[in-house]
Amino acid sequence: MRRGSSALSDTRRDDRGSRDDPRRRARPRRRRGRFPSFLPAGDLPRLALAAGSLVAAFGLAVWTVERSSGAMFRRAFDGLWWAVVTFATVGYGDKAPQTDAGKALGIVMIVASVVLSSLISGTIAAIFVDRRIKEGKGLRDIHLGGHRAILGWNRDGSRLLSGFEAASQESRVPVVLVNMMEPEAFDSLRASFPGLELRFVRGDFTQEATLRKAAIGAASSVVILPDETGGATLANADERVILAALAVKSIDQDLSVSAQIRRAESEQHLRRARVDEIILEGELSSFMLAAGAAEPGVPRAVRSLLSWNGPRIRQAPFPATLRGKSYADASAWFLKEGKGCLVGVLSREKRVSFDDLLSDDSSAIDAFIKRKFREADIDLEAEGSGEEQVRLDPGAGYAIREGDLAFLVGGAGSEAS
Repeated sequence: MRRGSSALSDTRRDDRGSRDDPRRRARPRRRRGRFPSFLPAGDLPRLALAAGSLVAAFGLAVWTVERSSGAMFRRAFDGLWWAVVTFATVGYGDKAPQTDAGKALGIVMIVASVVLSSLISGTIAAIFVDRRIKEGKGLRDIHLGGHRAILGWNRDGSRLLSGFEAASQESRVPVVLVNMMEPEAFDSLRASFPGLELRFVRGDFTQEATLRKAAIGAASSVVILPDETGGATLANADERVILAALAVKSIDQDLSVSAQIRRAESEQHLRRARVDEIILEGELSSFMLAAGAAEPGVPRAVRSLLSWNGPRIRQAPFPATLRGKSYADASAWFLKEGKGCLVGVLSREKRVSFDDLLSDDSSAIDAFIKRKFREADIDLEAEGSGEEQVRLDPGAGYAIREGDLAFLVGGAGSEAS
């Protein structure tokens, strides 16, 4: 008997313990706090389905009840029309239930419509607010094309955005920033440059996953800056610039990439990564100081050429009629047409490749050299690809070739056609 009573008391204690368990008490509360299955919270497709079902059910129900009481609900479509108008709270009043049963259904329909429409409105508002918050924090994927991307950020970033804003006065080209700056700093930038469509992706710009979030493969150009955001220092900034350039080129080898570096010795690595334009920080400072001391006025002229306000230097294609003509003829044509003063040419020349230096015969030496280059993953044909050459005042007899671009100063600013 003692054992039985002891076991019974233990069972009762276990039952009391299970009833007193806070986890057990919490379960019914969670169930009571849930929305009914036909009114799900935060799920827009299911809410829309619930709204459609509500309209269809009450519309057909009112038609069934009212069709024998008068000419107002002769067709099922009349009931659906009444349900839609009631749900939308438009209240045309052209159709209304006449029987008590129909009016009762109308009362339930009105109450359900108010609740469900409030849920739908709140859900839509929450979606847009959440999207806006994520965009401001740089957590959303960018779905753009033809945009410019700036990887990294430092004190030169604001000047870069000023240049983009001045250059895109007629067409707003989206600019995507990829770095680790705080969302508040990005909001301040967006307010400072209202002429730009700024977007933000927060993350490590040396990682391909982050770059793909910024739609780098669809960008028109990429600028890489030594980064100072997210606790990064300039001590190893060039290494991150090199890694970012390699990551960008791995996504799209033909993408135009410009990079800023702090040390001259980093340039050779960016050349190997096939970066198009490399800017050394402070490169022009020494020239401007020396020129200002020896030839006063030169620094002001250079500053004017590099300014967005004034007769800056710009690039334009040669018209087809000038191909094969001399540089002197092309210069006269641009002056005559009022398109600016021709000061130079950007031409592409084919470099001599390793493959050009090696013969195609079956000699052991040439075969050994080619094999070693291939083992080192060196593309012999790529080494001989075209290289752009800047020719300032190449001479009056220089013949304009297909693919050449003109460097112009001043003029109407319109490209040659």
